[in-house]
Parts: sequence; structure tokens; C-alpha cells
Amino acid sequence: MKLLQTTAIAGLLVASGAASALELSGNVALTTDYVWRGASQTAGAPAIQGGFDADLGNGLYAGVWASNVDGGVEVDLYAGLNTSVAGLDLDIGVLHYAYPTSDNGTDFTEVYVGTTVALPLLGDVSISQSFGIDTGSDDTGGKNIGDYTAIGFGLGDHYGFAIAANLGYLNANDANVAGNENAQDATDWKVSASKSMFGVDLEIAYTDSDQSESEDTVALTISKSL
Repeated sequence: MKLLQTTAIAGLLVASGAASALELSGNVALTTDYVWRGASQTAGAPAIQGGFDADLGNGLYAGVWASNVDGGVEVDLYAGLNTSVAGLDLDIGVLHYAYPTSDNGTDFTEVYVGTTVALPLLGDVSISQSFGIDTGSDDTGGKNIGDYTAIGFGLGDHYGFAIAANLGYLNANDANVAGNENAQDATDWKVSASKSMFGVDLEIAYTDSDQSESEDTVALTISKSL
């Protein structure tokens, strides 16, 4: 575990007040294609994914999630706080993307803030903003990939499926991306239908982006909470 995450999670454990308040949960998934922000991370191949979450009490949480990616493994470490400010529910945290099987400095870190608001005609809309940070250290992800804005819309139930749409925008200005000094802004979108049945959650999703090197993708994901 990288130093940044070790420090953050340890601080949250202390702040939570009591180890007895710790609640653990897990998840596992199989997907036909791991698509992240409009781009396949597995070159169109299937992925096995899973993770663990710790509820530390008082809105504090931490977790780990992993997936195979093209040519290696991705391990995400995160910690955050669910809180309310001026009547607005907020999720604030730090997320580190680690690639332990890679030796080309691909690790990176983001801080994020998100909320869900109810809008007329649109219903619940989730909004999140991630900020890429350059820690200046290879050990904690010494690069950033820009800032990413995501908006999600719940479009209701239709024929027994929950329909949702997501829109994302990457602002790559001043991004410090290893091997890609000319990082470009990008927009991606996703439409999904999900349903719980036979004790598992099913999702079929269509994703695409405005990047010429990315292809539109239809992926089927089967997941289960543990």
C-alpha cells in the first residue's frame, strides 16, 4: 500500500473512535469489458473484479478494489467522508490508482467530491468532480491525468430494468501524463439497463467517447454484494 493511502486510512481509523464500529462488506463482478471513462482498460477482453469496503462510522469509510487490465492488474485504494454541508449531502475523498505489475510510472491519485440532487423533471441527478493531483513522488502517483466531471441520471424503471445515463468530461489542461505531453480533453457517455435477479445484479451498458482511438462498446456485467 502506498504511503498516501496508509496515512489517510490510518488517520480515519483513529478518527472513527472505536474499532468495534467497523463494518465490512465486499463485492465481486465479472464483466465482458472493463470500460473506464469511455475507454476499455482490457483491450475488449473480460475482467474479474472485486473489492472490500470498511464503514468506520461517523460517515468515514475506506476500501480497496481490484481488476485485471490489459497487461497487468489495477488496484484502487480509497478513503473518504460522507457528510452534510448546508443541507447538501457530500461524498469527499481521495482515490489512488495503482498498477503494481507495471514499471512505467502509471500510478496516479485523485481527490473527489460528489453529491446527488433532486431536479424537476430529471429526478435524482448525481454530480461528481475529480481533481488529478501531482504528488511529486513515484511512490504516491507522481502524475495527474487532469480533472474529470461526471453527471449521472436515473431514468426510471422500464420493463423491469432500471435505466440510467452518464456523461463525463475530462479537462486535460496542464495534465502531467507519462509519455503523453499532449493530453487532450475528452467527453464520454454511457447508457445502461440494470436488474437484480437470481441473487445477482445484471447490467448491460453502451459506452462511447469522442476520442478517435476509442471504440463504442457494449458490456455485460454480473455482480454480487457480499
